[in-house]
Amino acid sequence: MTDDSKDNSEKSSADIGLEPLLQAHIGRKLREFYDSAVREPVPDRFKLLLDQLENDELESVGDKAEGKAEQA
Repeated sequence: MTDDSKDNSEKSSADIGLEPLLQAHIGRKLREFYDSAVREPVPDRFKLLLDQLENDELESVGDKAEGKAEQA
């Protein structure tokens, strides 16, 4: 690759960027959207699933602890 072609590729990749004001606007809108999503309550179905996962995890930890106690 010659120096000229390298310079051209660097210039073209820099030219595709968004204007700083547009980037800031998009960033603000994305933050607004995600902030509102985070403030929404967790659906009851998700809470139930999380509780089931936690209980299954506690049971498997308990089973492992019992297995170690039996081996000792």
